[in-house]
Amino acid sequence: MKPYLTIFALSLICATGAAQDLTKEQLAAEFPGIETDDILEAAISGFYEVAIGSSVAYVSKDGRYILQGDLFDLTENTNLTELRRSNARVDMLATVDPETMIVFSPPAEDVKHTITIFTDIDCGYCRQFHREIETVNAMGVAVNYLFYPRTGPETDSWFKADKVWCAEDRNLALTDAKLGGQVPEDECQSTPVESHWDLGNLVGVRGTPTIYTASGEHIGGYLTPDQLLELLEQDEQ
Repeated sequence: MKPYLTIFALSLICATGAAQDLTKEQLAAEFPGIETDDILEAAISGFYEVAIGSSVAYVSKDGRYILQGDLFDLTENTNLTELRRSNARVDMLATVDPETMIVFSPPAEDVKHTITIFTDIDCGYCRQFHREIETVNAMGVAVNYLFYPRTGPETDSWFKADKVWCAEDRNLALTDAKLGGQVPEDECQSTPVESHWDLGNLVGVRGTPTIYTASGEHIGGYLTPDQLLELLEQDEQ
């Protein structure tokens, strides 16, 4: 996974400008964390669209200007920037080993939608969502949980996530930890908590729960089952 970069860091490249237009390769070479595949021709003339994680910026080809914000196509009524963010999230979430997720799902033949949720065991809204997980599954929604202890490494929330992962029955352990307050005392050699947390930072998680659709759209934090299903059906239209 590429290092976590910021739009501010990219702006340092553009501060002095360039004598002539930069090619994609030249721009990528100026910042080793950016690859040529991250750089596209922007919808506005004279600019590149650059994705850094799930952040998107527009850089003038002469390296003089950088724009950060959402670009809308008013003719198509489309947020072009959010579309790029969503595509970037799909690519980043695809790097997660499915074996490192805790999955709550209806039978495979009944799955209509799949969502990815960054969750924190000590988050009140995460607990509220999990109280309704059976209803969510009954609606045909599969939930892939990734750990995102908001307090960061070496904290109680982080250690709880580690212990849940090390439990023999991870689904039961997660439910007990969220709803019953019982955290297993199991330990194991390695857990995916750090890699999930790093990915959460890369895709732009700012709080929990953070919910992403299969198309990479961020559809919010806590949602009731009915609200969730409505947004998922809209996402597929």
